Amino acid sequence: MSQQQPNRQTPAAATAAAAVGPSGALPPQQQQQQLQPRFEDLTIDDDLPLLPRMQRYVQSSIALQRLVHVRMLGEVALEVGQQLTAMELVPLIPPLVKDSESIIRQRTCVELKILCLV
Repeated sequence: MSQQQPNRQTPAAATAAAAVGPSGALPPQQQQQQLQPRFEDLTIDDDLPLLPRMQRYVQSSIALQRLVHVRMLGEVALEVGQQLTAMELVPLIPPLVKDSESIIRQRTCVELKILCLV
């Protein structure tokens, strides 16, 4: 007959298990902390060239970052020209016109006019 070993947890695992609670859900205070963006999430890498920066931040989970960069679509399109606009910027448009934030959708429509003129 085999004997079962007692369930031994490391102190860190025991602390984490206690924080989660018996139901497996985090307490409301910790859930709120996880939902709040960290400083690293809010910073924008200004050293990136415009096109890679645009491609990164229009897909951000933070609406303000998306809005700032959607407002730059027309400017970037004029700078990179017709071919790069068609290849790199136009594929970014579909998720923006379906964005959950109405201000993002509205501004995308304004910037589309400029993209059409490139």
